[in-house]
Amino acid sequence: MKKFLPDFLQHPLGREIALAIAIKLLVIVAIFYAFFDGRAVDPDADSVADRLVNSQQHTSP
Repeated sequence: MKKFLPDFLQHPLGREIALAIAIKLLVIVAIFYAFFDGRAVDPDADSVADRLVNSQQHTSP
């Protein structure tokens, strides 16, 4: 049974480039969903002001 591949995938360099692009796209998607999955923090003004005023108390040496 013969494989019917597009012309660019019949060459070894074309397969390597296609594989590299596919892996890079998967990594980009994984990074996107790891950091930007829609869980946004919506702080209120009082908690931000309290954090700014008492910023020295929250840090430890």
